[in-house]
Amino acid sequence: MKNIVLLYFLLFSLGLCAQQSLTHSIEHGFRQVDVFNPEWETQQTLNPCKYEHMTGYFREELARIILSAVSEKKVKIYDIRRREISLDSVIRKIIDFEKNNFGISLGRDSVFSYIIPYVSSYQFEEFIDYNYNDLSLSKKVKAYCPYLVRYRSFDQTKADSVQLPLFWIFPSEQGDSSDVLHIPDTVLSVQKLVYPNQMPFSSSLFYQVQNGKIKVFRSNGLEFETNREIEQLFILSSNVSYYDEHTEEEKTKTVFSDIVPEDIVALRLGELWSIDRQSLEIKKEVCFFLPLYFHDDDMYSQLGFRIYNKAYRNK
Repeated sequence: MKNIVLLYFLLFSLGLCAQQSLTHSIEHGFRQVDVFNPEWETQQTLNPCKYEHMTGYFREELARIILSAVSEKKVKIYDIRRREISLDSVIRKIIDFEKNNFGISLGRDSVFSYIIPYVSSYQFEEFIDYNYNDLSLSKKVKAYCPYLVRYRSFDQTKADSVQLPLFWIFPSEQGDSSDVLHIPDTVLSVQKLVYPNQMPFSSSLFYQVQNGKIKVFRSNGLEFETNREIEQLFILSSNVSYYDEHTEEEKTKTVFSDIVPEDIVALRLGELWSIDRQSLEIKKEVCFFLPLYFHDDDMYSQLGFRIYNKAYRNK
């Protein structure tokens, strides 16, 4: 019996030490990011709560680099299971897609040049490293798939589109290259947190922000004037209606509740992308993130502050 108790105590102590020494975790997953922003291009405005952002020139240049290498057979292309596919099969797939959905007949030689403006979404297989100590994020793209996106209609509330995944690219790392396209636009997207794996990140975020151990900024990047403003971000207020039995009238009162780490379900990331023209390797540099809470039908609310990634905090 004593040996069992001793063994239990030893395992508990080792588990506690391991938890205390936990500094980061690496998450692997698939994630699709849109880079087409109709509102920005047609109205010269940007609403980061609704759309990702990449201006037309860089969006088309990114697609042109990838499609040119594929059409010239400089790289191999695959399906999602990493089975090699032929260029002819991709061309036939695009021709059928345009014919069936829009009644457009494309010639084989003009397929890639035609679709360049419509390559406006990418699915990534990537690793993201969450650092619990300094709240920094880093990413490594393993593979990606460009999507052909064709809009049938678009307005402020709804976009009716059809999408076609083209092919997967698994680029090989070839060291530093001078032939790189750096995209200066900040790509805004949502990164869902995976529970319970990422709970330490949210807990550390709350502890460091609430105790002033890390500087935060308003959602738009401007500075807060007082610490009191930051404290108020963690308190939600809402008006509720109730029936007053004494007056026999409907009344309204304000109730308050605290936001806790478990409420943070996603992060809105601001990233800078680049692509090596030779290897087709895409790199993502995380510039900042904003915590998002209360996930409901893919609708999020921003907690109210922005945290810059470690490399950007002193700029």
